[in-house]
Amino acid sequence: MQTRSLRTLVKVAQVGSFIGAAEQLGMTLSALSMQMKALEAELGVDLFDRSVRPPRLTPLGRQVVEEAEGVLSREGRLLEICRPTEGLSGRYKLGFVTSAAVRLLPGFLKAARGGQAAFSVETGLSAVVQDKVLSGQLDAGVVTNADGLPAGLSARLLRREPFVFAAPRAMAEAGLEGQTFFHFMPGTGIGKLIAGAVGAPGDVVVLDNLEAIMECVARGLGFTLLPRPDVTRYATQDVAVLPGPEGLERRLELVVLKGSALARREAALARLFGVPESALAVEVSAP
Repeated sequence: MQTRSLRTLVKVAQVGSFIGAAEQLGMTLSALSMQMKALEAELGVDLFDRSVRPPRLTPLGRQVVEEAEGVLSREGRLLEICRPTEGLSGRYKLGFVTSAAVRLLPGFLKAARGGQAAFSVETGLSAVVQDKVLSGQLDAGVVTNADGLPAGLSARLLRREPFVFAAPRAMAEAGLEGQTFFHFMPGTGIGKLIAGAVGAPGDVVVLDNLEAIMECVARGLGFTLLPRPDVTRYATQDVAVLPGPEGLERRLELVVLKGSALARREAALARLFGVPESALAVEVSAP
């Protein structure tokens, strides 16, 4: 059995259709369909119910996909173990906390261009990225460490970002007490840090978009507390930036599974973020 067929099967399961999977894999629809039929013949089972359109996985097919994901993960780790420890080579899946991806991802991809390693990326909440690294769905992740990391992960500090208040200039001069507070999602890494610092201000509006929060501040609707790079990125001349609570900072960390093959190359991966191998962190005050 060739793992190529298993990769195709997993891609079909992820995308939800033969057509979408074929497009992403650079295959013709007929070639993908033939590959899946050959896999079914080799296994002696029906992986797909073709009485519906698009064909959908059978219950047994879903179980085979789960096993295939494990096989492919172990194959990747086996290949990684057999490669030299210097540098990075192979294919990696990385996760980025959504709120930091806009700043970190472009530079990372540019630094990785032309190297021996290929990267596929996805974004999500820090907790989701952590869980996927723990389960092997992702090789590494960049997350906000708000309340400690799971014991199974090792971490390298990439950046420290202090929090600051952002308020309309007139509001900043008059005082923020009693004004509307725009709170980034309390369940996220950033949100947990903010909630712990400001407690429960009076009038609170919860939003899940940093740009939307800063636009509301610029329009004079209220104030907010966010990491300085995010405030600086979206602030206009109508926004005043004020010092945040002393010592409050966002820690962006690169996390990998302890004992994994990539754990031995964590420093090489961190270098793609501009972090020297001997450094633990890069202080950041602006994007």
